[in-house]
Amino acid sequence: MERLLLLVAIAAGLTVAVCAGRRWLIGRAARRSEGDPLLATLRPGVPAIVYFTSPNCAPCQFQQKPALARLQADLGDGLQVIEVDALAQTEAAARWGVLSVPATFVLDRTGHPRDVNFGVAGVDKLKAQLQRV
Repeated sequence: MERLLLLVAIAAGLTVAVCAGRRWLIGRAARRSEGDPLLATLRPGVPAIVYFTSPNCAPCQFQQKPALARLQADLGDGLQVIEVDALAQTEAAARWGVLSVPATFVLDRTGHPRDVNFGVAGVDKLKAQLQRV
């Protein structure tokens, strides 16, 4: 019983740490996104996804990119997708706190980051995140 309680406590602690880390990263991206050249082409009033990738990332090419294409097809002009090559634009990746690809940031209609995904994010997850903004 003690081991089970210890395991639950550790799991709860890790969950809190992950949530706090995500909130910190979103806040950091929001503070640094003001005037960011990556967002220069954003259309006002339309949510966006900033997608960090690299040419040699297999999950990016075969999972994330098709998911974003499907999402773009479903939402049409109701979504903007900004693709960033993290290897070619290392300064941009550093500004946004991206250490691995794929990474997607969901931006609200005013261009502020509201959610982040490290690793592949499926269409359903991205749609749910976009609905919250």
